[in-house]
Amino acid sequence: MMNMKPMNILLAPVLALMLWGCGDAAVPEPVLTGGALQLRSVDLPDPSVTRALGATQLKEIGVYVTDHSHVALSQNAKSVYTLASGTWSSVAPPEITVTNSSTPNRLYAFFPSSLSVTNSTSGNHSVPVQVVADNFSASRQTDYLYATPLTALATSRAVTFTMNHALAKVSFRVLKSDNVQETLILKKIELLSSTNRLQTGMSGTMNLTNGVLNGLASTNSITLDGAVELGTLQKNPNVSALVAPMSASETRLSFRLTVEVTETDGSITARSFETAVVNTVQWKAGFHYVYAITVDKMGGSLTNVKIDAWKSDANQNTGIGI
Repeated sequence: MMNMKPMNILLAPVLALMLWGCGDAAVPEPVLTGGALQLRSVDLPDPSVTRALGATQLKEIGVYVTDHSHVALSQNAKSVYTLASGTWSSVAPPEITVTNSSTPNRLYAFFPSSLSVTNSTSGNHSVPVQVVADNFSASRQTDYLYATPLTALATSRAVTFTMNHALAKVSFRVLKSDNVQETLILKKIELLSSTNRLQTGMSGTMNLTNGVLNGLASTNSITLDGAVELGTLQKNPNVSALVAPMSASETRLSFRLTVEVTETDGSITARSFETAVVNTVQWKAGFHYVYAITVDKMGGSLTNVKIDAWKSDANQNTGIGI
């Protein structure tokens, strides 16, 4: 008997584990019945081509939450999430309490975060936008962003938003001809649309579901202003602007440039010229259109256009008529 006691002591923990594992009662998994919406991350357009991202990355977005029937939450339907030390958080996050997977909450995100949201019973929620004539550095026009909508449940409330551009970007690579010795300062580029496909307005809206802009006024011209000295070697665009997408294809688009020519005697003469009509084009949200123009003292020629998606994973080049 004395020899058995140590064995019994050693077996006791093993027997206890076996008996616990064979019991009818099981420890249930914890159930989340509610809690704050958590933002894991925000997928962004290329930071090198959108002023909204600041020097490095987007720091703040607005978030809007409704129930499955598009009714805004009674508390914190609209909140602001900010990025600090690699973590997105909100001081007043929406509470996600829905547990029925067939009726999840609907989530929308947008930039700038300060915009107020107008609710729509059909789900076409919107924020106000203003589209103005930009300058040469794309710093006058706000870069509006919207997210691909998401859904969330109380048991699945950590999400990642993918942001998209609501505007198009138009750039120019303007250089002077090799036979020009005088100083040329580009002062103005007028975008000319014979069929009024350009759009501006101070009372527009952006649909948070698809980023479509509404309520803008059609116009036949938009003037970009600035001051850029032209050189004979210009590999990259020296003029960029943000514009509203075109509602339909433009068959007669051209550009009128105004340059200041410093003559040999020191006098300055302003000269303007209009390019030939470009090929049929429709500026679309999220795309970057680059036009190359060569200027001399008497006029200029439009040599080609390059069309890129703002994200580098989709590129397209196309020729243009002169």
